[in-house]
Amino acid sequence: MTVKAKKLSVFLAIVAAPWGVATVGLAGRATRPGQGNVNSVQERDAAYRDGLFWGELDAQHGRKPQPSVARWNSDKDRASFRVGYEKGHKSALTSKSAPPRQ
Repeated sequence: MTVKAKKLSVFLAIVAAPWGVATVGLAGRATRPGQGNVNSVQERDAAYRDGLFWGELDAQHGRKPQPSVARWNSDKDRASFRVGYEKGHKSALTSKSAPPRQ
């Protein structure tokens, strides 16, 4: 090998090594469909996120829990909205009643 080729291979090894380490490290963290937890699937569902938003909003304004499931057409979406609404309402009430942090 020539001196120029050795310098080039050392340079490429120094530049490429961090990319390889990052790729291997991130590959272990990747979630595949069906492997993730239920929350990640729910959080991608628009009806669930909508219910979560409206549940938190109603709780912050002191309203009784009354999920408006008619906003969604399918039974699956209505059920998802209701679950999100109940979770949002409950979490907002819980955070409201928690003592302030010092």
